[in-house]
Amino acid sequence: MKLQRANPPGKSCERGQTFLVIAIFIAAFVLVMLGVAADYTQVWAHRQMAQGAADAACQAGAADLFLQAEDPSVSGTNGVGSFGWIGSSYDCSSNAGSPPCKYAALNGYSGSNVQVSFPSSLPGVSSIPSGFGSIAHPYIEVKITDPVSMSFTKLISAGSVNMTAKAGCGLNPVAVPIPLVVMHPSSTGSFSTNGTPTVTIIGGPNRSIQVDSSSTTAVIIGTSSSVNLTQAGPNLNGADFGVFGQESKPGGVSLGVGNWVSPASPFGDPWLTYSAPSKPPTAGTATPVPLGMNGCPDPAGCVEFTAGDYTSCTSGTFAPGGNGCLMLKYGGSNPRFSLGGTNWVANKSYTVVGTLIQPQSNNAGQFVFKLITTGTSAVSAHAWNQTTCTPQSDGTCSSGTQLDGTATWQNVGKVSTAPNTAIFDPGLYYVGAGGLKLASGSSARMSTATGDGNKGATFYLGAGGSTATLAVDANSGSSSACSSASAATGSGSPNNCIVSYKIDGSRSSQATGYVASRQLQCPGGAPNPSQVPTTIDGNILLGPCSGTYGDSAGLNRGFLFFQNRATAASPSWGGGAGFILSGFMYFHNSSNGTTLSLSGGSSSNSFALGNIVVDKISLGGNSGIKMILNPQVTFEILRPTLLE
Repeated sequence: MKLQRANPPGKSCERGQTFLVIAIFIAAFVLVMLGVAADYTQVWAHRQMAQGAADAACQAGAADLFLQAEDPSVSGTNGVGSFGWIGSSYDCSSNAGSPPCKYAALNGYSGSNVQVSFPSSLPGVSSIPSGFGSIAHPYIEVKITDPVSMSFTKLISAGSVNMTAKAGCGLNPVAVPIPLVVMHPSSTGSFSTNGTPTVTIIGGPNRSIQVDSSSTTAVIIGTSSSVNLTQAGPNLNGADFGVFGQESKPGGVSLGVGNWVSPASPFGDPWLTYSAPSKPPTAGTATPVPLGMNGCPDPAGCVEFTAGDYTSCTSGTFAPGGNGCLMLKYGGSNPRFSLGGTNWVANKSYTVVGTLIQPQSNNAGQFVFKLITTGTSAVSAHAWNQTTCTPQSDGTCSSGTQLDGTATWQNVGKVSTAPNTAIFDPGLYYVGAGGLKLASGSSARMSTATGDGNKGATFYLGAGGSTATLAVDANSGSSSACSSASAATGSGSPNNCIVSYKIDGSRSSQATGYVASRQLQCPGGAPNPSQVPTTIDGNILLGPCSGTYGDSAGLNRGFLFFQNRATAASPSWGGGAGFILSGFMYFHNSSNGTTLSLSGGSSSNSFALGNIVVDKISLGGNSGIKMILNPQVTFEILRPTLLE
C-alpha cells in the first residue's frame, strides 16, 4: 500500500480565503464597470436628446433667417415673430422667447445651457453664391450643454459630465422644380382671377402654385371662374396650392390629391441669380417677306424680325431692313415699310443667297425676288418673270426662276408694306421704345430661319421704361384659319386668314402653300403634350432651347419673356383664338410692382408651357387657360437647411 502525504494544517483555509478575495475583487470590478457602462449609456442617451433639441432649435432659427433675407417686412406680422433676436450671440436665459429657445425648451433644455450665435461661415460649408445678393445673417449655430449626473463613475472620477451638442444651420442653395410663383410679399389679390376663365394647371411639381403674399386675401377667385389643379403634379392627379398668408381655400379651387397649404413658407425668386441680358451690339432688322418664306403664315406677307437692339427703333415709315419697332399691325400710327423690298441695281455683285429685292421697273406685279445663285446682275434693265414660285412639299420652288447676268433669282410672291403678321427669328430681342405690342387683328409666330441657332427667342422687356413691355390685345391672333393661300396673289380664303400652326414642325397642305412651322418642343426633349392640339391657330412664341437663356442640355425651352427688374410694368397677353407661349415667363420688379395679366379668348386653345415667376398675376378671359408646367426643369433657390 502507498501512503499519501496530508496537507499541512491551515493551508487549505488560506487558499480558500485568497480565492474568495479574488472573487470579491472581480465581482466589485464588474459591478463598477457595469455602473460606468450604465453611466455612459445615460450620457449617450442624453447626448442624443440634446442633439435632437439642438437640431430642432437650429432649424427653427434658420426659418426666420430665411424670412428675414426674403422679406424683412414680415417681422412681427401674420403670426411671424419679431426678427429682433437675430444678429448678436446670446443664451436662452436672456432671450427665452426667440424661436431657437422655444424649440430647445420644448425638448427639455433652457436657460444658460442653450447658446445661440450667428457665425459668418460654417466649417466645411461652401459660401452662398454671390448671385443671391448680400445676406446679413446667413448662418445660425445652437450649442446645448447638459451636465449629466454620474452614479458609479463618481467613485473613480468627477460626479458629473458636461455633455455638449451642437448644430449649424443656414441658407443653402437647393435645386428644386419651379411652380407658378407669385412673389409680392404682402399684396391682397396677388393671385386673382376675373371674368369666366377656367385656369387649368397640368403636370409640374408637387406644388403647382406658390403665393408669397402675407395678406389674408392673397388669393382671390372670381365667382364665375375657377382654378383646377386636378391634373397637376408629377402624377397628373393633383398638386398643392401654397399661400404664405393665413387664408382659407377659396371656392372654385380644385386640388385633386393636393392640399391647400396655408401658411406656407415663401418661395422667393428662383431666377435671382440670372443676370439681365446685355444690350446687343447691333440693331435688329425688319423686312417684309411673302407667304411661306421662313415660315410666314400670312398670304399677304409678314414682317420678319431679326434679333438685336430695339431701344431706338423706328415707329414711322422706313426702308426694308431698317430697325422697325415691334408694334403690329404695321401701318397707320405704327411703323410701315416705304417699299416691299430694296430696288434692283444693274451690274451689281450680289453675294448673299436669300437677298430679297423688289424691282421697280418691268415688274408689273410688284413681285419680290429672292437670290438663289450669287453673281453679278445684268448691265441693263430687263423684264422680270411674273410667274410666281409654285411651292413643293419640301419647300423648294418649281417655277419663277429669273436669270439676271450671272445671278439667278426666284419670284417668291407679293408682300405688304403694312403687314399684320410678324415672324421672329431666333435670338435675343432687347425691347425698348414701344415694347412688344400686338394690336387687334395682328398675329405673331416664330420664323423657321436659323437666327442665332438657339431655336427660340428671348424678349427682354422694359429697356425703354415701364411702357416698353408686353401688350397683346384680346383680339390679336383671332384671324381665321386659311383653307387656301397663295403668295402669287397675296390672298387666301377666307379673307384675312392665316395658315394654321403645326406643333410637330411639319408643313401645311398644298392648298395653303406648304408653309413650314417651327416645332413646339426642343429637339430630343419631351414629346408634345397630349393636351395641345396637333394644329392650332393664334399667336405662337417659343423660348430658346440653348444658349445663355435656354437649357444647357438643349432639351427644354428657356426664357421667353424677361422683364427689366428695375422698372415696374403692367404686361398683358390676350388672344382671341388661343395662343401658345412656351418657355419661362419672368415678370419681376425689384419693388415687386409688376403685374402680369393673362387671358384666353373664346377658344379653349390657350396654353402657357413652361414656368412662370411674377410679382402679381391676374387671370381672366371668357374661356380656358391651360398652364403646362415642366417638373424636369430645376433652379437653385435658397432654403433654410441643417448643415452640420
